[in-house]
Amino acid sequence: MVDTTQALGRLAAAVRRKSTAQVFGVTGSAGKTSTKDLLRSMVGAVGPVVATVANENNEIGVPLTLLRVERDTQFTVLEMGMRGQGQIRDLVEIARPDVGVITTIAPVHLELVGSLADVAAAKAELIQGLDARAVAAVPLEPMLDPYVRDARCRIVPFRYGPEAGEALVSGSAIRTTGERTLLQLRWPEGEVEIEVPFSARHRLENTVAATAACYAAGLPLERCLSGLEAVEFTPARGDEIRAGEWVIIDDSYNANPAAVNLALDDLAARRRESGGRAVAILGDMLELGKKSREYHRLVGQHAAELAIDLVWSVGREAEAMVEGYLSQGEHDIDGSAQEMRPTLEAHHRAEVDGLLADLMLSLMPGDIILVKASRGVGLDRLVRALVTRGGKRG
Repeated sequence: MVDTTQALGRLAAAVRRKSTAQVFGVTGSAGKTSTKDLLRSMVGAVGPVVATVANENNEIGVPLTLLRVERDTQFTVLEMGMRGQGQIRDLVEIARPDVGVITTIAPVHLELVGSLADVAAAKAELIQGLDARAVAAVPLEPMLDPYVRDARCRIVPFRYGPEAGEALVSGSAIRTTGERTLLQLRWPEGEVEIEVPFSARHRLENTVAATAACYAAGLPLERCLSGLEAVEFTPARGDEIRAGEWVIIDDSYNANPAAVNLALDDLAARRRESGGRAVAILGDMLELGKKSREYHRLVGQHAAELAIDLVWSVGREAEAMVEGYLSQGEHDIDGSAQEMRPTLEAHHRAEVDGLLADLMLSLMPGDIILVKASRGVGLDRLVRALVTRGGKRG
């Protein structure tokens, strides 16, 4: 019997062997898709590029992307997802990346792979699969250190933040105005300040990762960076939508504890900048294993520490977010006893269905509304309904 998935992989590998395109492989616990989108735009400023479409990042999607490569394709950008050990290794064998990128290590798919160390090991299959001619752009992440030390390929470490440390490529935000950020990027041969058309921290971090990948590839960085102005992000991964008197941040495609905390940080920053209330509608973060409830509770505590004005949780596990949020009600802000936290408001619903009517009673003009959950929760339907209602109210 013919294994069609295996046959597809072999066909894609044959295309890869014949292609002269420079291949980028992107994986990580969060930010894979945004980093892929950024890279597609950046290398696209240099030459023709083929990149992963939507979430085609598995044993079927990666080969299908390679089969779209043409004779004149100069760059191929492949997003590589995993749901268990060995899957990144198999994708690397098919794609043979010239440049590998790991965006971050965070607790995802723990139900499938085990521990955070197991997640790091699964993502590090990208480093292990690269040969001596390849380069890996990796974050300064202690859990990756053993794999970096044993790598056959060259390593380009990167970091987001004002202190570069041991990173070869680093970046930090200088100023944010509305939806634009002045970003400073640094690498061994120079540095540049560039204004980018987004402000969410996770996208700024992903920009540093993509810049490190371009540097690792030996591409002209300033030319690559010129492509950032035209970047188009895959929907539902942090899109800002103005709906009447609301700003809706649609991040409903996926969620893990690290990504949700970053999204809450960005939500609090937007409130400081523009006023209005910070509203978080958060759903289940799936596949977190035995510690799932604790991870959800910690996210709720983080929301309270940021003094998020209103939290709605949706799903079976997400109820622990409300518990964590309300458990911080007696605490002060930033450790200052002089500035007490305002009254916290939180609600929980088991399902998305029927949520809209209750939610509408709690929303106010000027609210900044973050919607984030794992895709299986179905909060994308809520986003569409909010956009429609907000438009009518506006």
